[in-house]
Amino acid sequence: MKLKQLITALSLGFAAISASATPLDALTGNLNIKLVGLTTEANTAAGTNETTWGVGNITSISGTGGQQWFSGQSDGTYLYYMIYGIADQNIVFDQNTGKFSIYNIGATGGAADGQIHLDIYRSNKNLLELTSNFNASPGQRTGYDSFSLFAGMEKYLEVEFRAGKQLDNVAGGDNPDADERLATLVQTATSKTLPAAGEGQFFGDVVGGTARAQWDTNSLFGHDLDGKFTLSTNGRDFGSGTCTAAQVANNTCFTGLINDPIRAVKVPEPGSLALLGLGFAGLAGLRRRRAAK
Repeated sequence: MKLKQLITALSLGFAAISASATPLDALTGNLNIKLVGLTTEANTAAGTNETTWGVGNITSISGTGGQQWFSGQSDGTYLYYMIYGIADQNIVFDQNTGKFSIYNIGATGGAADGQIHLDIYRSNKNLLELTSNFNASPGQRTGYDSFSLFAGMEKYLEVEFRAGKQLDNVAGGDNPDADERLATLVQTATSKTLPAAGEGQFFGDVVGGTARAQWDTNSLFGHDLDGKFTLSTNGRDFGSGTCTAAQVANNTCFTGLINDPIRAVKVPEPGSLALLGLGFAGLAGLRRRRAAK
């Protein structure tokens, strides 16, 4: 093989990695995932003890080495999600802060399976209800794990929440017999119910989806995702959102807004690894040819 061809093969291998650092499939390493979303306590799944669920979109993903993916801009794709199966295990009022510590576990009963779920979908559709207008309706939920806007979309990742660093068993609250060490979603909020403001954290494990192999790394305290988020009100009478007081009263609007990042680690797609290997193979061939001379 001529020197020019070998150099071309090598450069293609590296270029495939660097140039595809923006497209979703080629993001690798430590990543910071920015999301926004809507939460509600309306239209919870019948037959379950589910208390809260929501939908939203991932706006950007950034990583080391200048990696950056922007929803709809970098490769024409969008990522949406549905979070569901959240059940209140115990709610403890803190007199010192005036806030509520809410410990959540997976819902049971009916179609619920005892897990809090985060399903992420990939599509080339721009759903304005979730990317700009934020006027999706709780009534668009069509099942325990389905939302009408996501029908027919690729299920990119299936994530289940797991117990993380919650080490203390707290006395008192709505359920004094609860063991808060089992909580898989921990929140601090200004109210027991929405609309409320506060923050929360969780750990998630990837259990399915078309991209499971790349995201199932167990790299963050033994989990795949390390999530922290803020919670604010989605009501014109409470904050800067879109819900009217009437909509909040009759449960026809998503009354909570969620924001902020999730951390994750992603390994390269097999195709990207193959291209990089091609480049190294070309370099090795060049070295052998020079040695032979």
